[in-house]
Amino acid sequence: MAVCGNSEAPSVDDASSYMLQYGRFEAVHKPQLEALGFPAHLWQALYKKLSTDTFDIGDYVAFGKPDNSESSSVAKGLTEHSLCLSVGQLEAGSNVFLVDHAWTTSIDQIIENLDRVPGLLERMERLTDTYDSLAGSAGMASTGSLNPEIEANVSTVASMAGVSEERARELLVSANGCLIDAIMAAEDGGKEATPGQNTLQEQIIQQLGGNEELGSGKSLQWRTRRYDCAQYALDGGDQPDVMEVSVPLGPGSSAHDVKCTFGPKHLTVSVRGNCVVDGELPAEVKVDECTWAVEGGMLTVTLVKRVADTWSELILGEKHTNPFELRKHLTRVSGELWRFFQGYDFMVQGADQSVVKQTNWYIQDEVGLSVAHSNDPNVCCLPFLYLGAQGQMSPFSILWPIKQISSGDALTRDFCPSWLKDPRQRQGYLQAIFPAPTQPLLDAYLEFTKELEQTAARATRANLSTTPAPIAQAKRVFVCEATPQVKEALATAGFEVAATIEEADIVLNDNTASTYADKVTNQHPLNSVFSSTDKTVLALQSVAGTQDWQSPGFHLPTQLCEFIGAALMDGNSWWKLSSSQASYNVVTSSWAAAVRHTDVGYTCALKCMPSALAPDQIHLIERLVLLTPSNRLYIWCQDMWVYSHRIQLRDNKPKPYQTLAPAVEVAEALFMEQLRAKFGDKAASSLATSVDSTIADTVRLLLGIDSSDGKDFGLFSFQFALGKSIEHGFAPLLHSVSPVPVRDRLASSSRLTPALLSALAGSPDAEIWKQAGV
Repeated sequence: MAVCGNSEAPSVDDASSYMLQYGRFEAVHKPQLEALGFPAHLWQALYKKLSTDTFDIGDYVAFGKPDNSESSSVAKGLTEHSLCLSVGQLEAGSNVFLVDHAWTTSIDQIIENLDRVPGLLERMERLTDTYDSLAGSAGMASTGSLNPEIEANVSTVASMAGVSEERARELLVSANGCLIDAIMAAEDGGKEATPGQNTLQEQIIQQLGGNEELGSGKSLQWRTRRYDCAQYALDGGDQPDVMEVSVPLGPGSSAHDVKCTFGPKHLTVSVRGNCVVDGELPAEVKVDECTWAVEGGMLTVTLVKRVADTWSELILGEKHTNPFELRKHLTRVSGELWRFFQGYDFMVQGADQSVVKQTNWYIQDEVGLSVAHSNDPNVCCLPFLYLGAQGQMSPFSILWPIKQISSGDALTRDFCPSWLKDPRQRQGYLQAIFPAPTQPLLDAYLEFTKELEQTAARATRANLSTTPAPIAQAKRVFVCEATPQVKEALATAGFEVAATIEEADIVLNDNTASTYADKVTNQHPLNSVFSSTDKTVLALQSVAGTQDWQSPGFHLPTQLCEFIGAALMDGNSWWKLSSSQASYNVVTSSWAAAVRHTDVGYTCALKCMPSALAPDQIHLIERLVLLTPSNRLYIWCQDMWVYSHRIQLRDNKPKPYQTLAPAVEVAEALFMEQLRAKFGDKAASSLATSVDSTIADTVRLLLGIDSSDGKDFGLFSFQFALGKSIEHGFAPLLHSVSPVPVRDRLASSSRLTPALLSALAGSPDAEIWKQAGV
């Protein structure tokens, strides 16, 4: 099968060098190619095209009109074109083609890339058909009799003064367009300024970037879609005599990419052949003193004015952007892009030599986007990371035929991930790419909630033991990776620390693969239920249905339709996405983003809400719980651990898509003080009572499906989210349950480990352990 066309026969030396280079390619990329299911007989053809940057798919295909039929096998494509075979025919596995990526980014860089990478926003606006919105919302064009300068500042006044946009517009009109006066008028009702209001004015100026000319209607700095402008006085004069223009170039750019031409009243700037600035200046500049430089991916052009004065624009007739409205527009565009984003994981070695998993999101170029979806595809198209000879990592997609394609046939691939087989859930996944009527999804959710209510109504609860049942021969203990301090504490408490597992009666070990028939271990049967968030969610749904103390959750691989229906029913809801494979959790209000995250291993969506104490935080309350072999339940009462995750807000609501900040431990005393200050003196005891009763109820319900084996015990971490409640102001909702790893706690806690073993031996310390479920 010819894959690269005819070429002259290489020399022996060339062939030897080629095989050596190909051998290195195969050694590095073999695991990735095998994971993709890419045919081995095409590996050399792929290497040839990668090493020579051969993008030859255009020799085989042409753009055509997509098949927008509603047939069961084909859905409309992502673009207005389809990609059709234009020559001969392609047999299955006969060729491979490279497809370029228009954009590759990470979760935290999406907005910044749209804002700063030249031409990217315009390209994505065309793709999502959202580019017209910014012209009106950002104040770049007047509408009817509205003053464009006033309209440009409406959202700024509304945001900073905390008023509606209608009121902000009235304030701006009354202040003759002066931004600071309008904000001040909202604060003091138009009264004569006091020293306090003067201080407020200074704070407003500082928040607006220190721009002291804003109140006069002449800005010292502004933004356009392609560049930023700032003016200043070089020698500290009263009027600015320098104009500095900043043009983002993107990573990897250099001075060789830039051409800059100065004229007395004209400026031209082009980047990689694309014009960025070309027009007449408001006044003359000193051409010989004008300069430009590139540093850190930014081009800085410095213009020295012939006459010091404040310019209101760089190029006559240019359109300024309102930064607040631009940010909103960027968020809107990014939200629309989840139809087009695809993701992949790869491993990265950090500076400390640790290896972590990283997720990249990419959008294919116009060729790749023109390959339509089909349930019966004729090509496979998957992401591939190529590690070049110099160590540079380049992302592509590789496309190859998986069945015969005749001339004129459209190229089609399956947009659903390979693991998604259920036809109903496939329709839910495709809803994130091809919007369709949502009633079937709403119906799926309503049917799901009815099933959960029926399950809750017939739920049964196992009994918890009320009498101690000490473990016999509980003196010799093996604790995996125990510190010297833990060993000493165990000896002081009367336990013998065994040097090996074989010598021990009780084994504390994280190795779930090993079983010890004649020993007591921390591997309670419920460990398997609590081993992951999605398993816990499914277990609770199967035995408890829906309970008031639960955070609603969905197992995305099997409950996509139900999840989308829930998200549609409550448009203000937002969700924490989790995965045992990912290195971070995601918080999003975009159900489409949640669906696309299943591509990169996210399996669970838990409904989240801001803390009842602070709208920009998630508060998680942790309790440690001991379940003995005889089903006696103890709650560690000496400590209640509290953790806070900071979330980013916009308009007093969580931003629609963000990574969840790392948890920060909060002092229990401080947390309880804040709780009592906001909800009264009884709030702390009410919280403890609710948490303890929920723990007991959860364990009783789950013991009904996975009862104790009478030999092993479990130590579990129960985490509760502090949500809001209409009745009490706050409510702890069960967020997650997980076995406590020996390595993380028991191996290093000289207080917890002896207390745990004493409780198992039948002598629990009443000041440390509180029996639950009695």
